[in-house]
Amino acid sequence: MVLYTFAATYVVWKTLTRYGAHWWIFFLIDLPTSWFYGIATSRLVMGVVHKRISEVSKWGWIAAINFALPQAYILYYAHNASHKTLIIFVLVVLSLALSSLYSLRGQIKKSGTSK
Repeated sequence: MVLYTFAATYVVWKTLTRYGAHWWIFFLIDLPTSWFYGIATSRLVMGVVHKRISEVSKWGWIAAINFALPQAYILYYAHNASHKTLIIFVLVVLSLALSSLYSLRGQIKKSGTSK
């Protein structure tokens, strides 16, 4: 997660600072939210495996919020970017979200079958 934060910060620095996004603010948002996202997704998986619906809901929301906060910052401060840049950004975020959901699904299946 931390390596991803550094990579994402580098991309923001190289591509989005010209549109108003500050790479250091992104980093300060992304670093703690990636840590909370990691914790939330692991608790989400355990909630699903143990069929604790209230935990699944709680940790699912925490994971979603922590995933979305850095992206929301970028969208807010880079709103004056070209449409092409924004479309690419949205496609990257969607692919990351789908990849994350696929990974969660795999973790749930793996955890559920190892009992």
